Amino acid sequence: MKYYRLLTMLPPLPTRPERPPQPLGVLLESCLGELGERDLEVAHALLGQFDCRNLEALLSGYETFDDRGLLSRTALAQRTDLPDYLLSFLQAHETGRIPVDAWQDALWQAYYTHLLEVAEQSGSGFLREWAGFELSLRVKLVPWRAERIGNRPLPGLPGAPAAESDDFAPLLIALREETNPMERERLLDRRRMEKLDALAGVDPFSSEAALAYVATCLVLDRWDLDERVDPAELLEAVA
Repeated sequence: MKYYRLLTMLPPLPTRPERPPQPLGVLLESCLGELGERDLEVAHALLGQFDCRNLEALLSGYETFDDRGLLSRTALAQRTDLPDYLLSFLQAHETGRIPVDAWQDALWQAYYTHLLEVAEQSGSGFLREWAGFELSLRVKLVPWRAERIGNRPLPGLPGAPAAESDDFAPLLIALREETNPMERERLLDRRRMEKLDALAGVDPFSSEAALAYVATCLVLDRWDLDERVDPAELLEAVA
């Protein structure tokens, strides 16, 4: 599907991790109303990351809630109308089948595995490649993060096979050498943006280009921080 009007009127995005040109809500409003049925399904699946963050906060005892997700605070708190992947995760978590130190990694693995299932059902090559990349990256980061904070090595979580072009070794070396937590996060998000730029393809008006724009907005949203927030302290907490 071609999106000539949409991709002509949208503001250009930064080429490095920084504040997006407009708030995420404004950018999403411009995009979602223009997408075809299949691409809208994929975009909604991408927005499920807010639900995972909200569930992560809830299970961690935090009061924060991001209303840009698909699920309400009540639905998450009362376990009602949740998608199967979250119900399966919660059942495993609450019955002790997930190690205490690994539940957050298991939650995100469940989410990106869900994205791979949506990709299969919708036939979206973009979502298949992006979810596989992100899942593989996160699996690579598990032992590195455990090592950095002094935890015991966590049990391995199965991930999607990385594409031949997804060599994470240079990134992991750079992360180990970088001492600034905010710059570590920039390294990660720069790698994500490079992948999304590649997935957008050569046709600037394609479905892949439109979905890459949405996914890139979600990456950049992490850098749209309130001026009162210390970004280094915040990103260190979620690194």
